[in-house]
Amino acid sequence: MLMRLLKMTSVPPGLKLTMGWTILFLLPLFLAAQTKTVNGTVKDSDGKPVSGASVTIKKQNAGTTTNEAGNFTIIAATGDVLIISAVTYESIEVTVGTGNSLNVQLKTKATELTDVVVVGYGTKTKRDIGGGILTVDQKLLNNRPVTNTMDALQGTTPGLVITRTNGQPGREGLTARIRGITSLGVNNSPLVIIDGVEGDLTALNPNDIETISVLEDAASASIYGAKAGGGVILVTTKAGKASQKTRFELTTMYTTRTPFARPELLSSRRQGELINAARVFANQNKDFTDQQLEWFDDPTVQDVWNTNTKAWDYYYNNNMVDILMRKQSSQRNINLSASGGGDKSTYLFSVGYLGQQGVFKFGPDSYSRFNARLNYNTKLSKIFSLDTRLSFVKENILAPSVGVTGEGLIYNIYSIRAARNPIFTPGTNDSKYAFIGTISTAYPVLKDGGYDQEDRYNMNGVLSLNAKQIVKGLDLKVVYSPGMVFSAREVFSKTVARFSIDSNKVPIAGTAINQVNSYNKTRPYTISQNIFATADYDYKLGDHSFHLLGGTEYKTYTYDWMQAIQRALLLNNFETLNYTTLATADVTNVADNIQENRWLSYFGRLSYNYASKYYFEGVLRRDGSSRLAPGNKFQTFYALNAFWRASQEEWFKQTLPFINEFKLAASYGTAGGAQTSNPNTSNYDFQSVLARGFYPFNDSRTAFLRQAELASEGKQWEIIETTNFGVDIEVLKRRLRVHFDYFIKENNNVFVAQNLPALLGVTPNSANLAAIQVKGWGLTLNWSDKFRNGGYFVSANLSDDQNKVVRYDGANTYAAGINSTILGMSTNSIFGYKAEGYFDTPEEVQGSPRRTTNTGVGDIKLLDMNKDGFINQGIGTAANHGDLVYLGNTNPRYVFGFSAGVNWKGFDLSVLFNGVGKRSILIEPTASIGLYDGWRMPWAIHQDYWRPDNLDAKFPALRFSDRVNDQISSHWVQNASYIRLKNLQLGYTFSKAMHNVKGLGDIKLYFSGQDLWEKTGMWFNYYDPENTDRISFGYPLWRSYAMGLNISF
Repeated sequence: MLMRLLKMTSVPPGLKLTMGWTILFLLPLFLAAQTKTVNGTVKDSDGKPVSGASVTIKKQNAGTTTNEAGNFTIIAATGDVLIISAVTYESIEVTVGTGNSLNVQLKTKATELTDVVVVGYGTKTKRDIGGGILTVDQKLLNNRPVTNTMDALQGTTPGLVITRTNGQPGREGLTARIRGITSLGVNNSPLVIIDGVEGDLTALNPNDIETISVLEDAASASIYGAKAGGGVILVTTKAGKASQKTRFELTTMYTTRTPFARPELLSSRRQGELINAARVFANQNKDFTDQQLEWFDDPTVQDVWNTNTKAWDYYYNNNMVDILMRKQSSQRNINLSASGGGDKSTYLFSVGYLGQQGVFKFGPDSYSRFNARLNYNTKLSKIFSLDTRLSFVKENILAPSVGVTGEGLIYNIYSIRAARNPIFTPGTNDSKYAFIGTISTAYPVLKDGGYDQEDRYNMNGVLSLNAKQIVKGLDLKVVYSPGMVFSAREVFSKTVARFSIDSNKVPIAGTAINQVNSYNKTRPYTISQNIFATADYDYKLGDHSFHLLGGTEYKTYTYDWMQAIQRALLLNNFETLNYTTLATADVTNVADNIQENRWLSYFGRLSYNYASKYYFEGVLRRDGSSRLAPGNKFQTFYALNAFWRASQEEWFKQTLPFINEFKLAASYGTAGGAQTSNPNTSNYDFQSVLARGFYPFNDSRTAFLRQAELASEGKQWEIIETTNFGVDIEVLKRRLRVHFDYFIKENNNVFVAQNLPALLGVTPNSANLAAIQVKGWGLTLNWSDKFRNGGYFVSANLSDDQNKVVRYDGANTYAAGINSTILGMSTNSIFGYKAEGYFDTPEEVQGSPRRTTNTGVGDIKLLDMNKDGFINQGIGTAANHGDLVYLGNTNPRYVFGFSAGVNWKGFDLSVLFNGVGKRSILIEPTASIGLYDGWRMPWAIHQDYWRPDNLDAKFPALRFSDRVNDQISSHWVQNASYIRLKNLQLGYTFSKAMHNVKGLGDIKLYFSGQDLWEKTGMWFNYYDPENTDRISFGYPLWRSYAMGLNISF
């Protein structure tokens, strides 16, 4: 036909030949460009239509979705590749042929029905799990400007409560708790298992994590026995993939951080005006005249000789926050990983660095972490394989030489009289520090007071020898895990000279900071060894499936702390233990502390299911520990679990076809709490331990040994019993997933200190004297779906628990403040006086009971709750605790998290909120009253104080050295409920198909914000609602604004 066409045209022969070859070359392109209407149907593996499936043409924007019958229509050309995807199904690619119709079948994703979930000493598929095992969505951990994994977990899982106390680099004070408390007097931390052995979440790089499972109920946690009373967090790190070329992933993030929840300081003049107001209110003379107040505003007047006092008065206007603290600081993260594998081995190698700048403008205040990991798995034969996981973490913490929180450095910046006093001695050109009575030491301590530096090294290895199918159904594993944590900490406290001046401004030596300098070295190290062996046997007989796990474990733990101090160093700028001006060393200069414990365990688990409908499981573990008294060292723990997948019943499928999964579960189990919250204490308290004391002899301190406390000879295991009921529902093609648990947790053998008369002569021993009960529930809702060129998800979780002391054999003491062991009450119950505004008139004062005779107008009005005409605390017993009443407790209630995200054509947006629905916090009155002491200066918030024209003030009338309004009362109890925008992310991914750069994969550029906003019920907004218990001065928390870049190649 082509030749016939050329013959019919009057074209020169040479040109005809050229045209012929051109047409032959372009003909396939013309044919490919011819589009047509393609009709198709998408069904699942059961032949049911899949509605809402996305159908797009590869490398084009054209696309459509299937209707309710699974049908679609799209304009495409022969040879085009259609990408067909749907939520809960595996995506596939189909090439358009010469026909006009397509029939497509999608397979259900493994991550929905057969998703592998890590459980104790093994894995299970998601469908074979019933009860309190929850997984953390990996999306919630990625691309977050956080320092460690613990911080990233906040708000991700119901029942898991993460709390931080401050923002100091490397010492944030993060704690974790699952389903409330399990004991009294300890931190109730969960057991953390990383790659099968105990680990530390705060030292783990979030970028190295593959999966996280949270075992909340005893049925899932009891396989870990004695240490599982507080729940278990299981972490699996990433590994390489078989038959994959080496893949590199680079993630980098730069973060700008701004401190928040800080008090607003007042100018020197405004401080003086408030001091005058306090004097006038007390019918005393003012401290400052109008001229003196004006001098505070005059930068040319800073020091004036007072002819009456024969001393210098100072009129500076320093803002210590502006002078010492940054308005923003930086944080840098960079991580690089390489992974891949062949047909017999896989590997992953990763390195990472995090550098964090503190809030202080100068001086020691920073944190850095370097981490490296190598995960390598190789098949030795068809049966045997070796899995090796090695990790190394090096952390550096640089902090001031003195404590920062409490009455430390932050207190010196925020509260101590500093604004009107000079930092440097006048007339010395800023070469000498000033000494003027009670004055802030923050500047000289930061600049020249020394440092507190700690280098911490964490090295761990997990070596697993696996034997698969030695006989049919039988797998064996032997794991050996050595670990070492070594710390080198040095605290150098330098002497800082300070000077006052005489009338001629000649410097006079004053009291120095750290009058006796010192250099303190500590070298603690921890060596742990863990070896366990397991045997897994699977057997199936028709619809009956059995799985049997058996194993044994042996663990050793050694902690060796050594300290050496040298005082009165020969040179103030040369830190060394070698040179001192002292003739003899103090007996306390050298000390050590050695703690050891051993564990021996046997465990087993039998699982059975019939036709993937009816499941039964039993767990048994026997633990022995050196921490317990002879005769009580071994304890047996057990659990029973049963659940029913009703959705697998034929009648259920016929009746409720829109419900894809319906599971009911019930369990009961026991786990232990052998005082394991701190492995460096309580190792020898079942026997008499000697302690060192001192007495003066020959003008020196002489050491002697004494028995400091009685032995706890009957020390027994704490046994936590948990009953759990759960339900799992998945509907609308598994787009909506619901999980709910209700639990009752009891510890009837709590180990607590005894209250005995002081004439005993030694500290009383602890014993198993108390019992507690915790009741609670947790709810998770997840929705995910896809639309054309994108998808979205919404997730919410809510949990609550209430505890109660149901037995306490010691003395029940009611005291003002936080009480932890009052029978019948929740732990951390706040007791204090009930406040009812202020005394507004002298008549009201005279007509009401008062705690002290100097209580007057403008003071907090405390109520006489027992109507005895007095305001007091009685004798602190249940029968007589005077006017003290219950004011709430610091335990968080209704803890929630909410996350949502959407992606479309490479763009992605996500948010994460977290918060607490109910909680009370007691702020420290001594740290919250503006003029509690004469040297404590008021803040901007203290301007809202009681006056005749301001009766509804936040604070009582201004008093010097206020000892009237400092009592624990409802006035100082805050509503610490809050909601916080924990994370916000916005990003764009340049796919390889877009940039088409050889060797490069996807490139993602994103913004990530952390702790961007919160709303709280606290009116005293200097403190953050996350702070625990009785709070005072703390290192500020941060808002973080990060830009990140992720590249794969």
